[in-house]
Amino acid sequence: MTAAISTDPDQKGWLEIDITGAASTANGGLGEIVNPEGCTVGITRAFFYFTTGSTGAANLDVGIGAVTTKSSDICSAMDVVEATVGGKFIYGPAAQVAETECPTAKWTTTTYLSLTGSATTVGLVGKLYLEYIRL
Repeated sequence: MTAAISTDPDQKGWLEIDITGAASTANGGLGEIVNPEGCTVGITRAFFYFTTGSTGAANLDVGIGAVTTKSSDICSAMDVVEATVGGKFIYGPAAQVAETECPTAKWTTTTYLSLTGSATTVGLVGKLYLEYIRL
């Protein structure tokens, strides 16, 4: 998993994260990223773009928490099977949240963004775009 940061002088930015499936179902098994800003940020929007879904029946949890901890405050049990995700933008956090609501994820300097698969996510390829503001 790689991440690229794009910031501007208005105290906000975007983070682009490559997502690659794996057989691991461990907490944070698809990757963990330490806060790149050096200050607390609030996640305001999250978008997923998958070019290829997983070959197995798997769900994806994405959130902010302690290292090696499963969290789902950005995305909870999102279906990432090939037939349902190929080439689609999916709004987050958590499919249940309406687009008019803001995510509640607060990313401190001591917490991590973690990605966890419920089953093997082998074959999954995509990107996660996070918009945030510095708090």
